[in-house]
Amino acid sequence: MRKHSINTIISVQDTILSSDETNKSCKSLHTTSTVKSQSDAHVHPNSTSTSTKNNIQQVPVSDPTIALHSNQITSHDSDVTMKVLETKPEKVTASPEEKKHIFFAYAEQDESDIKVAETLKDYFVQRRLRVYHPRENEDINTKIANGIKNAAVVIVLPSHSLQISKTGSKLLNYADQTKTPILNIRIYENFQPKDWLGAILAPTKTVSTDFNELMKSLMSMGIRTNNLVLERDEKNEPQPIAKQLFHGGTGSGNVTATYHQSGQEFPMEFEFLGLEQGKVFGQGDDHFGAFTITGEYNLQDGYGDINMHKQYVGKHSVIYRGKISFEGITCTIEGNWEMGNIFDRFFIYLTLPEVYATKIEKVSSPKALRRQGNKVMISYCPCQYDLAQKITAGLISKGIPTICPPLRMYEMIKIATEEAKVIVPLMSEAYEASNMSKYVLSYADEAGIPIVPVKAQYPYSQSGWLGVICAGALYTKIAVENDIEKRLDNLVAQLHPYIKDSVHEEQLIDSLVDGTLAQGYYIQWGEEFDMKFDMFAMSNGYISGQGEDVIGGFVINGKYTCLSDEEDFEFQFKKHYIGKHDVEYSGIITQNESQFFFDGNWYIGNLSDSFHLEVPRKQSSGHKGLHIMLSYEWNNQELVKRVADMLKQRNIPIWFDIAGDMKGNINTAMANGVEGAAAVISFDTVAYSKSINCQKELTYASQLKKNIVPVLLENDTEFENTWLGMIIASLNRINMQDDNQFHSTIDTLVQQLNKFLEEKNDEESHRSEVITRFEGGAVEGKYYQYNQAFDMFFDFFSLREGRVSGQGNDAIGPFTMAGNYDNEGKVSFTKQYVGQHAVEYDGNIYCDNLGGFQIKGNWSIKNLTDEFYLESVNTSKPDVPTENI
Repeated sequence: MRKHSINTIISVQDTILSSDETNKSCKSLHTTSTVKSQSDAHVHPNSTSTSTKNNIQQVPVSDPTIALHSNQITSHDSDVTMKVLETKPEKVTASPEEKKHIFFAYAEQDESDIKVAETLKDYFVQRRLRVYHPRENEDINTKIANGIKNAAVVIVLPSHSLQISKTGSKLLNYADQTKTPILNIRIYENFQPKDWLGAILAPTKTVSTDFNELMKSLMSMGIRTNNLVLERDEKNEPQPIAKQLFHGGTGSGNVTATYHQSGQEFPMEFEFLGLEQGKVFGQGDDHFGAFTITGEYNLQDGYGDINMHKQYVGKHSVIYRGKISFEGITCTIEGNWEMGNIFDRFFIYLTLPEVYATKIEKVSSPKALRRQGNKVMISYCPCQYDLAQKITAGLISKGIPTICPPLRMYEMIKIATEEAKVIVPLMSEAYEASNMSKYVLSYADEAGIPIVPVKAQYPYSQSGWLGVICAGALYTKIAVENDIEKRLDNLVAQLHPYIKDSVHEEQLIDSLVDGTLAQGYYIQWGEEFDMKFDMFAMSNGYISGQGEDVIGGFVINGKYTCLSDEEDFEFQFKKHYIGKHDVEYSGIITQNESQFFFDGNWYIGNLSDSFHLEVPRKQSSGHKGLHIMLSYEWNNQELVKRVADMLKQRNIPIWFDIAGDMKGNINTAMANGVEGAAAVISFDTVAYSKSINCQKELTYASQLKKNIVPVLLENDTEFENTWLGMIIASLNRINMQDDNQFHSTIDTLVQQLNKFLEEKNDEESHRSEVITRFEGGAVEGKYYQYNQAFDMFFDFFSLREGRVSGQGNDAIGPFTMAGNYDNEGKVSFTKQYVGQHAVEYDGNIYCDNLGGFQIKGNWSIKNLTDEFYLESVNTSKPDVPTENI
């Protein structure tokens, strides 16, 4: 399968791709990850880009949400007929967006800095991109407030003059507090920002003054271009400001503010404070130092609620919550400030420029982005199971509805979608390294579910993907069991704003698709690229899911609505590649008695094409997490596709590697396919019996005691004396050599498969829950024999829900491993050498608090025995003492 990559060439003339340029430079779409160099970009492994041959600089566009005007979208594959366009020719569109501008931050008293800034501004102006221009005689505080509020990006020109500028400090701290994107332009090679400027610019992207490079960087940051382009007859000049409810400051005499603490009253001096269209923005100083403040309010008949976040520059933050009311020209804001479990009163009095009237500002209630649940959900990784359970029990004892979901990714995402009001991740090195945690919290972040973190390791500072998601969030430190009783009240205080209005009764969930498997494809440049979903759910108007395609793992989040007077739906969802970029999907859902069909277009930047998904309807029997695996050799793919289509029509959940013969990462694919299977269908031929990958696959299924259904595509006498013949010797076989009997053979097959699914479903429901100890990762080991040590090398190894799974090689040859362990740490598994003998292993598991493990014990084969050990590998962390679980 070819990789799916995007290498977009930006035209210096107008930054818009022509059709020819796009076809030369973009061989695939959904890959748009930010890279530091061209070598980091995703490139088709078996092809050479045209633009590379011509030595044209390629631009990896990393964007969550690049969008261009419709007249800038290049048309591709116009002869492709899409089902969605037959029904509804226009895609589901997002609500209109306000105009945005580019804001420049530089030392306005330094002639050298001014010259560079004006040159860059001219580049944007010439290309009809909106640049912020302050109004005549506009004071600096108003300039900062208005300029940052609608800025798509702040372009910073760091210099010594900016470093010592008080105005620059105000401006950039406010931009940082409001999470406005910042781009650092390197104008002096030998200047290194320090202090406050160094701290703000450290995580930002740095580029040269080259305009081409600058534009590419803006695109890679995900800066929307559609609301930067000037409209017809619009000029690059100061923009009119909507009438504000209030704008003033302490120095102007129209703001008086105080907060109380420990029986004392402390003044707050505001350089500016604004209220406009439901938003609060401001900057000032008090006893603790300089601060910025942002927030929201809602009004009805001159009275309402207000919530604000006060961030001390380079220090801590404080939450302000209260009521806002108006009488005549006086506005009163009063309530409580909160920091952890400390709180007290505050008061702010404003003098309005005119008598308040409801017509001055009419702010509609914000629309909910997602259906809110009513529970706190704990997100944790395997080594945190006990801590997660104790925190859950503690919160429930405080009257807070809390759920600690099982360690299964699809269940965690489904519970987050349907039941979570807020999610509490247990941040630690192990959590950050956990693939499951990464998917679950990335989904929560994309779905807009509030995140209130617990720091479950100390010392520890989150970084990478976890650092991005939890940036700026206040956390509670609960690193050991003894911390729970002491610090649970602090966590409750942080959860309070999100759960105070929660209804504790169970919510009715209207589920159309209940976390099933789903499959489909997207089209790009005339090629089909497969998408597989391990979980796909549709409930209460919302879509959620998790899966994988050639680009990598992803989560989806969106919604669907019923079309008037029709049984069909329209939908839109965002596909977020973990740690990478986003792709928007929208279209129409049609249905029959067994499946939903999603047809429409995907969009990223100015690129678009069609896609198709097939999602089984909710079934009363509910084979949750189970599937039927189709194991075959590449040459028989077309026949296997026919069988797969027939099984899907009969509501049989299937796992089907359409790449054939497990191409790509065979180890991960085999683990996912075999371990979750209620049964494995082997499509048996001589070629199948000669395939080492097929041999590993079916040997592993046999070792896990999976139901195996042999389907004969050739005479079995041709392979009866092979490993394949040995595995299927005692099994009932289905003959599919006669195409005239194809449909009757399918009927027989479906009958067997439904039986296996029901049996396995019942077995899963009665199986006691065993804690997942190791999701999978790097593992090494040795076994001892005749006073010698022999290395074992693993392609994969996991300890999940009581099952031991693995595959690797040693001096004897390739092997698979399968067995069981319990919550007390006893473990036993069989090491099956492919096509050879088996060895039994018994021992104990020792786990550390960073997600690692070690297994020590003995192996045995007949009357021979000796010692062995296995351990997880983590080269980036120091050794940590382990303890027996």
